[in-house]
Amino acid sequence: MKKFLLFFTIIIGVSLSACRLTTDVSRTLNETSSGTTADYDVDDVSYETLFDDSVYKKFEIYFSRENFDKLIDDMEHYNDIYGSYRDNTIQEVDVTYTDGEGNTLQLNEVGFRTKGNVFTRVLPVIKEGDTVIGYQQVAFQLEFNATFDYATGSTSYNALKQRDVFDLEQLNFKNIRDMDSGVVTESIGYDLYREAGVYTSNTSYAMVYFNIEGTMIPYGLYLIQEPIDDVFVERYFGRNLDDSIGDLYKCTWQTYGPATLGSGYSSIALGVSDYNDGYRKTYALKTNENVLHPDFSSFTDFIGLVNDLDVSSYYDSLSQSLDTDAFARALAMGFLVGSADDIRSDANNYYMYFNNGGAYYIPFDEDNALGYGWNPYGDYGISLDITGVELAQSYNVASDYVLVYNLMNDPDFIDLYLGYLDSYTETDGLFNYDSYEAEYLLIKSLYETEIIETSPLGIQLFDPDMRDMPVSSYYSLKISSVRTQLEDLVG
Repeated sequence: MKKFLLFFTIIIGVSLSACRLTTDVSRTLNETSSGTTADYDVDDVSYETLFDDSVYKKFEIYFSRENFDKLIDDMEHYNDIYGSYRDNTIQEVDVTYTDGEGNTLQLNEVGFRTKGNVFTRVLPVIKEGDTVIGYQQVAFQLEFNATFDYATGSTSYNALKQRDVFDLEQLNFKNIRDMDSGVVTESIGYDLYREAGVYTSNTSYAMVYFNIEGTMIPYGLYLIQEPIDDVFVERYFGRNLDDSIGDLYKCTWQTYGPATLGSGYSSIALGVSDYNDGYRKTYALKTNENVLHPDFSSFTDFIGLVNDLDVSSYYDSLSQSLDTDAFARALAMGFLVGSADDIRSDANNYYMYFNNGGAYYIPFDEDNALGYGWNPYGDYGISLDITGVELAQSYNVASDYVLVYNLMNDPDFIDLYLGYLDSYTETDGLFNYDSYEAEYLLIKSLYETEIIETSPLGIQLFDPDMRDMPVSSYYSLKISSVRTQLEDLVG
C-alpha cells in the first residue's frame, strides 16, 4: 500500500491555541474578483479516482478576505433573524485539488456554502465579540456550476452553468466528529448500504486547507460525499426517453415535524424550500423544482398508497410503486449500521425518488452509527428488537411511522427483510469488522502523518477503541444479538 505524503513549500513552527496553525503563503490562482478572465476549461479527474479511497486527496480553498468576511457576516445576519447559522448564500472561492496519482486541478470561480442542520452548522471561525480568535471545522459544499452575478445567457454564465468536475456539479465535505476516533464511521455506513445494493452517496476522504488571502489554515481530514441531486439521479436511474428525470424529495425532520409519510402532514411541510423563509420543508422537492407551478402529485399519490390500509396485502399493494426489495435491504442494513436518526427510528434523513409510478428509498447521513454518536437507546441499539419499530424520541408512537410500521407487520415483507439480516450477519456476510478495519487502516496510512505534522482543527486521534463503545465491540455485540433473535424466531 502506497502512502502519499503532503510536501509543504513552507515549514511551520508556530501553533496558536485557538486556530492551531496558520501560514502565510502566496495565492497561486487568478484573482478573478479583480476582473481577470477565468479559464473554466480544466483537465478533469475522474469520478472513480475521486472516490477511490486508496488515493490520497487534498483540497485547498482560496478566499479573498472580502469573501471570507462576507461568509461570516451573512451567517451571522441569518442567525440574528432566524436563530441559526443555516445561511445558504454562495461565496466565490478558487480551488486547487491534488492527489496521490499526480493529478492537479485549478478551478476558478467555484461556489462555497456551509452545510448542516440547526444544531451542527457553526461559523468557520471562533469569535469573542467581534474579534476572530481562531477557526473551527464546518461542513460545506463546493458548487462547480455556480453562476454568481453573471447575466443569464452570457458566455461566463453558460460556461459555469454547464461545468462539472469529477463528473459532478457539486461536492459535499463533512467534518469528522471530534470524538469519533474510529474516523471512518460514516463512510462505512454508506459503503454498507451500497454493498447491499442500495443506492446512496459514494464517499471518500481528503485533507482540506483554507487559504484566506495568504493565511493557510489546515481544516483537517474531511469526508467527501457525492450529493444526492439531479446528477445522482441520472447516474443511478438514468433518464427517460424524453430526456426528463423523475421527482426527488429530501425527507427530514424539520419545523413542521418528522418525515413519517403519514397523511396528516401540514400542507406547508411539502414543497420547494426557500431558505430565505428561515425554515426547511419536511418533504422538499429537489428536482423539477424550477418551474412556475411544481407538480407534487408523485409524492401525494405515494402518500395515499402508503396510508391505504384497506387492502388485503399491504406488501403487495405497496409493491406496485415502492421497490420493496431494495427497501427491505435498506432496513436490514440500516438496523445493523445502527443510526438512531434514520427513517425507522426517527423518521428522518432519507430521500424518495419517484419516476413513472415507481418509488425508491435512498438513505443518507450516517454519522451516528456503528456504536457512535446519538445514543437514545442506551446501548447504541444493540438490544433492539429486529422486527420492532422502537422510536428514538417520544414525540410520536410507532404506528405514526406508517410505512415502516405497516411493512414490519406484514409477514411477506418480514420474510424478505429477515432473510437479508441473516445473509448480512453470516460469517462471510457484508456486515463484518474485518471490512471496517481494512478501511480504517487504509485511511490512517494515508492521512495520519499529515494530521500529526499539521495539527489541524479536526481529529488527531486514530484509535477505534477510544470511544464509548469500541467499534469491534459494536460489531460483535450487534451480530450476536441479531443472530440470537433470528434463531429464536426460527425455533
